[in-house]
Amino acid sequence: MRAVVLLSFLALAWSATFDLVLLSDAPQKLGAMCLDGSAPAYYFTPGSGSGANKFYIHHQGGGWCTSLEGCYKRSQGELGSSKAYPKTMNMNSGYFSDSAAVNPTMYNWNKVYLRYCDGGSYSGSNATVNHYEGHPVYYRGFHILRAFLDSLSTAHKLNVATEVVISGCSAGGLATYLHLDWWAQHLNHAKVVKGLPDSGFFLDYDSTLPKGPKYGSNMRWVFWAMNASSGVDQDCIAANKGKEDNCFFAEHTAPHVKTPFFALQAEYDSWQSGNILGTSDPAELNAYGKMLVNRFNKNVLSNDANGAFLDSCYHHCGKWNEIKISAHTSSTAFAQWYTTGAGVFFQDKVYPCTACCNGGQ
Repeated sequence: MRAVVLLSFLALAWSATFDLVLLSDAPQKLGAMCLDGSAPAYYFTPGSGSGANKFYIHHQGGGWCTSLEGCYKRSQGELGSSKAYPKTMNMNSGYFSDSAAVNPTMYNWNKVYLRYCDGGSYSGSNATVNHYEGHPVYYRGFHILRAFLDSLSTAHKLNVATEVVISGCSAGGLATYLHLDWWAQHLNHAKVVKGLPDSGFFLDYDSTLPKGPKYGSNMRWVFWAMNASSGVDQDCIAANKGKEDNCFFAEHTAPHVKTPFFALQAEYDSWQSGNILGTSDPAELNAYGKMLVNRFNKNVLSNDANGAFLDSCYHHCGKWNEIKISAHTSSTAFAQWYTTGAGVFFQDKVYPCTACCNGGQ
């Protein structure tokens, strides 16, 4: 027992180092730039052994900017500018973990952390330079995605990868839905390409409460202002002529995604509670949760190739291995689905459910 405790402590004390890759020539060559015009960047740590030719690629999240003023303000920080990115990052938990016990599928893979600095889930392609009080603001998220693909292929041999998992959390989880098929099309040499969106199934919804949030309307502003029609799932665009902005929502995009994915999603998403529904009142949130589950079943699980870990804990992102459904944690559920193609796990409890968050079934 003592040896096990010591080994666990050492695993927690050590962190994997990810090195910064700044794409300094991408603004000029590809028009790829953050909101403030600075160069895009990602962090990378190499795989080893059986994972040397496998890649876990994660889109960072961090919400969206939903007005020109908001995008300018965002450009002054790390979610809109690469100017202050540190040279290294230390990450060794969840889907970034190097422990086979914590992360059985991807523990020894190449891991990529795509920094999020465009405010539009890596989807914008607006050639116009917008200005807020004389300050330039750029909407070039999809150009950034192309720059990431080019760099990873030339510098880290993504172009010969055998297996790739495309992932992301929150706005990065939405990006996974929006861009999964795009990644798969460019990685068609790989034996396996699959998705792992975390907390990215945001509903197309405007609150009915007085002065409640207007998330759906705000996201449509992002879509049109950033000219995202070419930077989201193109099958969705083709199916939504005249209402292309539907394709900036996972619920409308998911039915068109051909690449199999395993979605991590909370039925009672804490971010959606405050920022979409506008309340955490139990009756309201239970009704919203049922609506989310119904749309999720219809648009995600109608494809038998997809899987899901749909929990009833009140949270947003995270909780990797903290929640259990049918004796499975998120990592073992994903591993089962990844290897067998079978895996839909639904906790199906009423809010609030404290036990749902800490190992309750």
